[in-house]
Amino acid sequence: MTRINLLPEFTVKVEGGSGCLFQPINDEYSYVLTANHVISGNNAPSIIRQNLDENGNVKNETLEIIGEPFRHSDENKDAAIIKVQRIDTIEELLRDDLLLENKDGYFLCGHPNSRRNQNDSFRLDEITILQPKEHNYRESKNKQPIIYTEVIGQSGGGILKVEDSCILIAGIQSKMAAEDGKETLGRLIFMPLSFYDEIIAENEDELCKLFPPYIGSFERLLNDIFPLPNLEYKKELIQKELKKISKDLCGDFTPNSILEIFKDEFLAYGTDKTMSFHKKLWSSFLELLTYNQLHSEKKLKLEDLKELHKKRKLFIIDTNSWTKKINEIYSSNLSDIEIGGSIVVCATNENNPPRVEYSKDELKLLIPDISSPIDPKNISNTVSNPFEDLKLVNIFKFQDSIIKNILEYREMTVLNSRETIKENTHGIL
Repeated sequence: MTRINLLPEFTVKVEGGSGCLFQPINDEYSYVLTANHVISGNNAPSIIRQNLDENGNVKNETLEIIGEPFRHSDENKDAAIIKVQRIDTIEELLRDDLLLENKDGYFLCGHPNSRRNQNDSFRLDEITILQPKEHNYRESKNKQPIIYTEVIGQSGGGILKVEDSCILIAGIQSKMAAEDGKETLGRLIFMPLSFYDEIIAENEDELCKLFPPYIGSFERLLNDIFPLPNLEYKKELIQKELKKISKDLCGDFTPNSILEIFKDEFLAYGTDKTMSFHKKLWSSFLELLTYNQLHSEKKLKLEDLKELHKKRKLFIIDTNSWTKKINEIYSSNLSDIEIGGSIVVCATNENNPPRVEYSKDELKLLIPDISSPIDPKNISNTVSNPFEDLKLVNIFKFQDSIIKNILEYREMTVLNSRETIKENTHGIL
């Protein structure tokens, strides 16, 4: 299934309009983000999620609403949030706050009235994001001009973008930019996610922020770390020990608390800020934390991270092949990493890279192909030549080392598993 086929899963009918599902930092409920005018004065609107089963038959699911809708207090902002019983499989949707002008590749997703008499009423329209408007709305244009009768019913629908490793939400559709008799350009007005942040800030005791649950807790990622692909010998024992270390760290670290300190410092050069919330970054970060704890004599704390970054600093890059992004990696801000330290890389769309490290001699060969000169401000004053003074490794090297050296684990038992893994992975990252 291509990722674009997943867009209907995030889209619902809300009364005579549409809505977009989003999973906030909460395990008990999900959100429907919609337009306030769609529900008007209705405190118990009908919400229907439409999906296709494996045979291509339409399934209509009525979602259970929790409480009354939360409406924006500013009547100029047509935004509303409805809490519904928690829905699985929607964590893949990440927020997009960049909203660059003339940005293509977005889709307005909804259930227009023109299709409501059909079993399958979902429709997507490709749009381009345009300039800001009054009250911080945004204008967009459809690839093909549309008239009011074609778009009515899509109010409240999500403005979504398909990426290789995630789906982004830029905002929620509100209305046409002008009446049909005055303009035939088919321009649309949508609401950025900041409108919904404002609703949440006004109701912080009852609503959680618009971030995936794993941003609030590393525990949500325990099933995603250390898959040790193709390892058959003592795999469960090794995984159990590593995940035990990981779980012990979850009480002292959260992605949210780390982001508050370091913001977008984990983004390799040229990587969109939206990738700061990518699941791959935070599952890789938990693996790196686990490695650091494995080789530390004291319990790690949040305040230790700045010191740890002098030895190992993680960067995420949006690619399916990290080895093709050497130029971007060395154009990143490496100033935290001191001589002898490691640049540790994870890629959004690469789980088992064929290569996990470059040696210093190999990097010397690659230097002529690195087009961007390194800004001295981007390297530590302890480093004179980052190609020689710093290691370059992929986060998967830790797992790769265990897989390739499994004979070293023949004498490992439950009693000595931690020490065995520690002895055989010293200096790997």
